[in-house]
Amino acid sequence: METTLRFSGYVGSVLLAFGILGALIVGSFTANILIVLQLVLGVLFLALWAVTWGVQGVSKASQVLTGRGARFGYNAILYSLVFAGLLVVANIFVARNDRRWDLTEQRIHSLSEKSVALVSGLTKPLRMVAIDTSKVLSLAGAADPETTRELLRLYKYHSPKQVSVEIIDPRAKPVEIERLGMKQGNVLYLEYGDPGQSSISRINAVDEQSITNAILKLTRGVAKKFYYIEGHGEPELSAQSEEGMKSFSDALANEHILVEGLLLPQVGKIPGDAAAVAMVAPRKPLNTAERDVLIQYVGSGGRLILMADPESGADEEVRVVAKSFGIEVGKDVILDKDSQIFTGGPQVFVAMGFSPHPITAKLSGRQPPVFAYASSVVAPTGNRDGGTYSEILKTGNNSWAERDVAKLLDPSGGKGAYSEAEDLKGPVPVVVTMEKKIPGSASDTSTPTSRVVVFGDATWVRNDSLAAMGNQDLLVNTVNWTMGEEGAIAIGPKRMRQSELAFTQADFNVVLALSFLGPELILLLGLFVWWRRQTSLA
Repeated sequence: METTLRFSGYVGSVLLAFGILGALIVGSFTANILIVLQLVLGVLFLALWAVTWGVQGVSKASQVLTGRGARFGYNAILYSLVFAGLLVVANIFVARNDRRWDLTEQRIHSLSEKSVALVSGLTKPLRMVAIDTSKVLSLAGAADPETTRELLRLYKYHSPKQVSVEIIDPRAKPVEIERLGMKQGNVLYLEYGDPGQSSISRINAVDEQSITNAILKLTRGVAKKFYYIEGHGEPELSAQSEEGMKSFSDALANEHILVEGLLLPQVGKIPGDAAAVAMVAPRKPLNTAERDVLIQYVGSGGRLILMADPESGADEEVRVVAKSFGIEVGKDVILDKDSQIFTGGPQVFVAMGFSPHPITAKLSGRQPPVFAYASSVVAPTGNRDGGTYSEILKTGNNSWAERDVAKLLDPSGGKGAYSEAEDLKGPVPVVVTMEKKIPGSASDTSTPTSRVVVFGDATWVRNDSLAAMGNQDLLVNTVNWTMGEEGAIAIGPKRMRQSELAFTQADFNVVLALSFLGPELILLLGLFVWWRRQTSLA
């Protein structure tokens, strides 16, 4: 009986320790009945031990310190010290070899591939100074300082040699804030480059999109110009309607690309500062001189993007210009029964067939683009006139290009049916690229490279469609590749998807109980076995 009462001290200590640990996890000592029970029983067992054995234990302390059990205790202390030393060494190793693993489905605690590629490729120092907005009354609640600190750490993690991070209290260092030139609303200062030759940006938001865009602008310098041909009934570049192209323009502006409209009849040529040119679904015909300007521009090393829109009949001019480069835009509409989107019909589909190419390399299998009423786009066989062609996006196997377009687009409800004799069997290519090196003159050592991308659909870049699945990523990657900015091709910042788990209070209590009872019973059993051996030896 005495031995059992003496063991109650160990039981009470374990119960009390687990009760305190549970209270710290839950955040309250009284919110959960299991925690309250642990604490009460722990105190009772300790009180029982103190009454029956505590006083006698003091008188026997000298025996405990010199007896056989003491030697075991000293060995245990030595092993504990060795174990603690190993932990210290392990922590030092981990601190010097920092690694991160993001196990969330959408990788919400990591930078996007685009941000990682950008910051990892920095060749000059990047200084990032954030204002602690919690210390500024006018910006109270604008950004959580800890969230800001963690985000900036991610940028430093991917380029520790080039990126330096600092968060300052504006009240403690007002002179530093003034020296950085921070105005009202500015919360982040970025300086890229060597002292005396650096570029500076000040932004009003601390989020991945804003920071990455600011770094992109600093590293690229002067914004490249991307011209959008107008004057032939193309979708309006600044229109905010569903069929407008405002989202198209904004997406490229975020990439530090300046989009400007271009009236070919007015200027008569492609401007010399053009990094690339796009002709998107012209509904009115171009004159011969305009077509010649585009063809000659590509022939001299220019970059051109063409998009047809068979649904609205805006495909003939794209077909004519593309054919001059050997690319055939079919007089058809693609139907895909396997990849159709919800109830949009087989003419609205996801392009799942990816061919190896810089544009699609990081889209495959994750964020495929969505097309609607697209025409087939077929590359010539082999390398025509020194050009390299790639059919980079295709439909599924259970698809075809319907040649009876009039019947398919009939408002009365015409439906297409595959005809082996007339239609093009899938997989059907919907995007084709062409790349060709243009030899320079004898005195010119440079070799310009022409690039052309032809799409059988133009609806996917409109305001009502650009945000769908991988459409915006496809647009940005296409424009970057066309301009020769392969290093900027990546997936943009991820979109967080909500994940929910139905979890009642009863479920939580069960999980909490199982989490405690298992380790607790094992610990108590181990202590009991040890105690029995000690008492038998005594």
